[in-house]
Amino acid sequence: MYMDKKNIKQKRTFVPQSIGDTLRKVNRKFSSKYNRTEFIINSKWPEIAGSYFKEYSEPLNVSRVRDFENDLGETVYKNYLNVSVTPAAAIEFQHFKDTIIEKINTYFGYKAIMDLRIHQNYLPKFIDMKQSKKKQLNKDEIKFVEKNVKEFQNSDLKKSLLNLGNKISTEDK
Repeated sequence: MYMDKKNIKQKRTFVPQSIGDTLRKVNRKFSSKYNRTEFIINSKWPEIAGSYFKEYSEPLNVSRVRDFENDLGETVYKNYLNVSVTPAAAIEFQHFKDTIIEKINTYFGYKAIMDLRIHQNYLPKFIDMKQSKKKQLNKDEIKFVEKNVKEFQNSDLKKSLLNLGNKISTEDK
């Protein structure tokens, strides 16, 4: 008897899985991207750097540089923390570099980081929407929006479109 392979369909089976099994794949992706040292430094950066430097700096990654081979023939590495700092705060960050290294190493209990490598990059701050000034429309712009909306019969729709037109025209400026 000849069977056509196109007519054979696989049965779909749904086997319950635990959440841990499903999240293991996600965790593997992130754990391979960051090692334990990087994860702890990134999560504890506001405590390590202090209130001033947490806004003007950001840890990038930990780079390992081969240092020497010990008596057993094992390679010994030095860890350097790469930090992105705004240019305005870079000089002051340079002065507090030893203090930050000391805080990191005391947190781990061993010499986890040998030195910091400072990269001067601009770190954009989060803009507080409450503090940003709202732009007002002038009379010509209000008339333009109202002229385009006046043909609609539904008053709720008209009001919504007026608000939308006002919002779009203030964001364009």
